[in-house]
Order: sequence, then structure tokens, then C-alpha cells
Amino acid sequence: MSIKSILRPYYLPTLHKLKYWIENKRFTKNSIHVFNKAHNALAREGIFYWPEFGTLLGIHRDGKLIGHDTDLDFGIFLSDFNERIESALLEEGFTKEREFVIEGGAYGREESYILKGVTVDLFYFTKTDSGMYAHLFPINENREHIIRELWTSANEFKQIEWEGMKLNIPKETDQRLIDTYGEDYRIPVKDWYTPDDALNSKIIIKKIKHTIF
Repeated sequence: MSIKSILRPYYLPTLHKLKYWIENKRFTKNSIHVFNKAHNALAREGIFYWPEFGTLLGIHRDGKLIGHDTDLDFGIFLSDFNERIESALLEEGFTKEREFVIEGGAYGREESYILKGVTVDLFYFTKTDSGMYAHLFPINENREHIIRELWTSANEFKQIEWEGMKLNIPKETDQRLIDTYGEDYRIPVKDWYTPDDALNSKIIIKKIKHTIF
């Protein structure tokens, strides 16, 4: 066993804490600006999107973004995916970080863009008669990405005004958050990690391609 492998359990937690501290500081400083930039890009192209996961949770529960967060989460319908989304975000100064594509993109995808140190994750949802589903990509014990399919019964929307922007959010907002975080979603939980902890989700086996840009 190498010295590095022996010391890894001691220095990795410190590195992870430092990384989180840096990302959170950037998020606190730049998140509203980055949100506006992403909103402008998607609205300009007529892309229907909505705040998702922790971003929706903060806006609905607290009226603001969650203070200990590090990224922004948006939902988009998979049927609305097109190349204009990427080009519009790039025009606003974003850089594409990575993407996950399931079955060539026909079944699902997720994309991540970054601006001023703040990542915007785009989760692509498939709408059905009784709800909608999207995908998360946690890492298993072999350090490989797997697919977790997440379901919510909320699939209709309403508009609100927040930070000077007109936003779409799930019409049944409480139900949307309960589906992922549980009945106690109004109680803050700092160490929640949605890819692993999300309720109403299951591991599925499909062909996945992960690209880092």
C-alpha cells in the first residue's frame, strides 16, 4: 500500500471542505447574476424552463436561494431540447462543463454550464399523463456513474415573479418538493445529496455517455 493511499482518508475530507467553501463563496456572490443570465438566454430562445430541486426548494420555502448551496438547478422538457439552448448560454458567457446522455439522448440527458464559478445544471424531464421524470447520475462504489430515474406527479405549471423575473414553477409546488424531499421538506437539511437521497427514484440500466468539456 502506497503512502498516498494511506494518507487519502486524512487529506481528502479537508480538500472536499475547501472545495465546498470556495464554491459556496462564489455561489453566494454570483448566483443571482448567473440566474439572470441563464434566464435571459433561455427566455430569448423561447425555451420553457423552471427552477428545480434545491433552487425551487429555496425559492418556494425561503423566498431566496439556499445559502449553503453551490449550484443552480433548472428543469426543461426533453422534447424541447435543441442546439439553441447551448448556443444561447454560450452567447451569455457560459462555458459547457459536461453532459450525460442516455440512449443517444432519446431517453434522457443532463447538461451543466458554468459562469463566474457558478454551475447551472439542466435536467431534462419527460412529461407523461400522470407526471414527469428525469435522471440523476450518482457515482457507485466503483467510481462509475449510474442512472437514477426520478419521478414526480407534478407536471403542470404556473408563473410567479421573483427577483424581477417571471418564472415558471410547478403548479403543485408542495407536491413537487414532497415527491423528492419528503413531507418534512420545509425543515432544512444541510447534508442532503439529491443524486443519492432523492425519494421516488430508482436505479435503471440503460446505455449512458458522460462527456466532460
